[in-house]
Amino acid sequence: MVGSTLLPLAILLLTISTWFTIHHAKKQTSCFVILLSIIAFGLGFATVALLPIDLSYASSTNAAMNSTAAGVDDVGRNSEEGADSDTTTTSSTTSLNNNPTYLPYQITYWTTFLLAWLILPITRETLLSGHFTIRQRLKAGIYNSIRSIFFMMIMGFIFTIGMMIHLKSVHLITIVLPVLMALSNTYGLLLVFLLLGNGLINIPKKLWRIACPSTELRRTRIISCNVEEELFESVMELEDVECKIDVVCENVVGLDNGEFDNEEDGVQQLSIRRRATRLGMLCCKTDEVTEFHECLEELVRRKNETIDLCSERRTRRPGSRGNNNRRMSNNDDDEDNGENNNGGEINTMDIKYLVILSSQLQRAQERVTSAQLRWDQLVEHGRLFSALLIDNENGSSSSIQQIGSNDEMNDNGETISDTTLLDTSTTYSKLPKCCHRIRYSTQRLWIRYLRYPTYKCLSIITAILSVFILLSEITISIPINLCPFSWILHTIDKLDLNTQLLFQIFALIPLLYMSICVYTCLFQMSLLGPYCLRGNRQSNGVALVFNAQYLVRLQFSLGYNYLLM
Repeated sequence: MVGSTLLPLAILLLTISTWFTIHHAKKQTSCFVILLSIIAFGLGFATVALLPIDLSYASSTNAAMNSTAAGVDDVGRNSEEGADSDTTTTSSTTSLNNNPTYLPYQITYWTTFLLAWLILPITRETLLSGHFTIRQRLKAGIYNSIRSIFFMMIMGFIFTIGMMIHLKSVHLITIVLPVLMALSNTYGLLLVFLLLGNGLINIPKKLWRIACPSTELRRTRIISCNVEEELFESVMELEDVECKIDVVCENVVGLDNGEFDNEEDGVQQLSIRRRATRLGMLCCKTDEVTEFHECLEELVRRKNETIDLCSERRTRRPGSRGNNNRRMSNNDDDEDNGENNNGGEINTMDIKYLVILSSQLQRAQERVTSAQLRWDQLVEHGRLFSALLIDNENGSSSSIQQIGSNDEMNDNGETISDTTLLDTSTTYSKLPKCCHRIRYSTQRLWIRYLRYPTYKCLSIITAILSVFILLSEITISIPINLCPFSWILHTIDKLDLNTQLLFQIFALIPLLYMSICVYTCLFQMSLLGPYCLRGNRQSNGVALVFNAQYLVRLQFSLGYNYLLM
C-alpha cells in the first residue's frame, strides 16, 4: 500500500511545486531558473510528505516484529535464544531493505545536498553577476561560490583542530565527527526554532486580523503610503545608476570626437591624458578599447529596456533630468570597490567599472519592477474591496472610504457603481463581460458573508495547533510524554484500526503546519529585502533561487525537530 502511493504522491508534489513557482516567478524569469526552482521546491516538499509515510511503515513493522517475538517466546524462550537474536537482526535488515521510502529518502538527501551547496549558490551568484556574457557570468558565479565554500572549509578545519586540542584526542571518527555533525544539526535547528516560533504566533494573529473586510481595507490604505514611498526610492536609485551610465557615455563620446584637442589650459590637458590613459588610448591594445565599447553598448541597451519604467513617477522628482552634478556626488558609494580606484579617484573608463554599473543597474531595475508590481497589486486589492463593500440596497457606501477619488466619482460628480469599478479593474478586464456579474456576485458573497467566519475559525484552529506544538517543544527534554500529537498516534496504534492512511493523516497535520509556519516566515522575512518571495508573479529569479536554497537546507532539520516531539 505504501509503495503504491509514492507515484501519485510524486505527481502531486510536482504539480504543487510547479504552481508555487509559477505563482511567484515574474514573466521575464528564464526557463532554466523556473525549472531549477520547481525541482528544488518539489524535493523540499517531498521530505514533508515522506516522513509520515515512513512513520506509518515503521509503526506497522514494529507491531509485526513485536507479535513475532511474542510468538517465539510462547514456543520456548530458553531453547531458542540464539535463533531469536538472529531472527531479530534479520528482520531489522529486511525491514530496512524493504522500506519503500528508503530509496526516495536517499535520492532526496543527496540531490538536495548538491542543490543547496553547489548548484543553487552558483546559479544565484551567476544571476547577480554584472558581466556582459553568459560565459563570464557563469565563471564569476563559480568563482564566488567556490571561494565561499573554500572559506567555510578553512573555518571548519581550524575549528576541528581546535576541538581536537581541546578534547586532547585525535580520534576523528569516534569523537570529532559526531561533534561536527551535532553542530551542523544545531545550526539548522536554531534557524528552525527562530522561524517556527515566529510563524506559530504570526499565522493565527494574521488570520484573525484579516478576517474583517473593513479592517483589511483600512490596513491596505495605511500600508499604501509605505509601498508608494518604497516605489519612489527605487525609482530614484534607478535614476542615479542611469545617470552614472550617461556620464560614462559622455566621456567616451567626448574622447572619440576630440572635443578637448583645442584646449590650451594645462589642467585640462592633464585631464585629457588621464582620461585617455584610462580608456586605453596610450598603453592598451585596440582589442581592449573595442571590448570596452561593446560592453558600454550592451550596458546602454540594458538601460534603455526600462527607460519608460515608472515614467510618470520620475517627473515628480525635482531636477531629475539634467542635474548630473548632484547625482555624481553619490559616486562615493563606489569607493568601496578599491580595485577601480586610482589614488582615491574612481576609474570610470575601465571594464570593471562597467561591470559594477551593470550589477547596480540590474538590481535597481529589479527593485523598481518589484515595487511597481506590489503597488499595482495593492491598488487592485483596495479597489476590489472598495467595490465589494458598497451597499446597493440603500445606495450608500460603507463607512470605510474607498481608495482613489478618481475611481469613485465620474465627471458629473456622481458615485460610480461597484460593477463599473470592477470593469476598470485589471482582474475583470481579462474576463468576458458575461462573466463579470457571476464573479462579482461570488466575491461579494465571500467577502461580505463568508470571509469573516471562515478566517475566524481558521485562526482558532491554528491557534490550538500552535499551543500544542509549543507545549511539545517546551517539554522535549522532560522524560514524560506531554505531546498531544504523540498521544493521538499511540492511540491509533493501540486501537489497531488496520489502516495506515489514518495514521499518515494525523502524522502529517502537525508536520504540515510546522512547515507552513517555518517556510512562510522564511519567504516573507522583511530582512531579506529583495530576496523575499511575493505572490502574483512579483519575485525575480534571485529570490526564487535564494528561498529554494534555504528551503532544502532546513527541511531535514525540521523533520528531525518533528521526530523529537
